[in-house]
Amino acid sequence: FSGLGNVYKGQIVKRIKEGSIKGYFEFKVNSITPDMIFFDTPDGPKQCPNDFVLAMTGYQPNFGLLESLGVAFHNDPYRTPKYSETTMESNSFGVFLAGVVCGGLKTNKWFIENSRQHAPIIMDAIVKQSC
Repeated sequence: FSGLGNVYKGQIVKRIKEGSIKGYFEFKVNSITPDMIFFDTPDGPKQCPNDFVLAMTGYQPNFGLLESLGVAFHNDPYRTPKYSETTMESNSFGVFLAGVVCGGLKTNKWFIENSRQHAPIIMDAIVKQSC
């Protein structure tokens, strides 16, 4: 939660503590299917049904995950992923990018302050694909 503002951080922690949001920490994703995610936790393997998955991989992109999803990269020293700035969708259908991952290793390009618009852009694109 280090990148979140205190208000958002407090709200997320509150929801996890009250049980309305289930939080898993220090886990490793094994696989993602259209309706399920399988992962290992310190307490053992788990699985959860899902409508969609937000991969919040931390300060540096998880390039292995992006590659496994079929995301292409620009030929630059930052390994910048290819995506549409209009929809935030990568070259891999249904895989959207937001926040710091959009800059590849150029992690000083995107912050919460200048990437807040990514979520509404992505949601609009998903709704348009669904219609």
